[in-house]
Amino acid sequence: MYKRIVIPVILLFFVLQTSCLLLVNENSEAKTEESTETAAEADVVATVNGEKVFRKDFDRRMNVIRRMNQEVTRSTEIMVVKQLAMKVLLKQFVKEQNIDVSDNEVQGEVEKIKYFLKSNPNNSEKPLEEILKAQESSISELEDEVRRTLALSKYLDTVVSDDEKRSYFDANKSAFNGEKVKASHVLIDTTKLETDAELEKVRQKIEEIKKELDNGADFAEMARKYSTCPSAENGGDIGFFQRKGSIVEEFAIVAFSMEVGEISEPVETQFGYHIIKVTDKEEGKDISYEDVADMVDFVYIQIKTETLLKDLFDKAEVEITL
Repeated sequence: MYKRIVIPVILLFFVLQTSCLLLVNENSEAKTEESTETAAEADVVATVNGEKVFRKDFDRRMNVIRRMNQEVTRSTEIMVVKQLAMKVLLKQFVKEQNIDVSDNEVQGEVEKIKYFLKSNPNNSEKPLEEILKAQESSISELEDEVRRTLALSKYLDTVVSDDEKRSYFDANKSAFNGEKVKASHVLIDTTKLETDAELEKVRQKIEEIKKELDNGADFAEMARKYSTCPSAENGGDIGFFQRKGSIVEEFAIVAFSMEVGEISEPVETQFGYHIIKVTDKEEGKDISYEDVADMVDFVYIQIKTETLLKDLFDKAEVEITL
């Protein structure tokens, strides 16, 4: 139980620090809603089950993205609005569940975050307040997010059984036994596309590349010629990777299902369309569920969290007005 609850909070802070995830303070939300009852519709970028997502929160996050020198496209803006909508949905969900989280529990997690920071050489001299301020956030905002994360962890603890986790382990041993795959790929990037017509051109292009490979074209040469990934200069080689944590899930699922020398059909991920070639494999160890129970717990809870949030989003009344 200890590892179950602490890990998501530590990860939350890691995301905050590295990806500049801006947190929303429930108290500030209430004040904002009260003070903007007469605000123009232009100040609202989305509504989530009737609750407004305000442009000021959208602008804060976009400002951080720009400071990271990331290119901003329409798809980036929509992604940010959806992330903000997800945060509202999570807040609504844990409120409906009426799960009690004490101030002592919240402060305990905040103290663990501070301890984690001190052990990080890059931040050992910086107080938590200073780091949060640099992200345009604050301790009170972090505490609100910790409270929601703890509430969600408690909820999942009531709905996830040990049998479920054991079944997941049995079906996904390669994710935990150290098995590795070595692969190369051809990637056609779609992250900067703006229209369906542009996306369709990419789909056609990746299908043409696959036909050339089926007709005997050299994979490394095709990667050098067409791939938009930095690995192109190495013939698409991305080296060895494990089943979980080191590569995007859709890619890993396909790669670990393939035999050495096999070339996949086009695979879509958040980065674009890939064609994968497995070039080597390293067998994993013979392990039992008990050997990796903590890791299985962590991975399965993350999957259940993602599934829950997706389900909430699909069922919610979300209107994006950006």
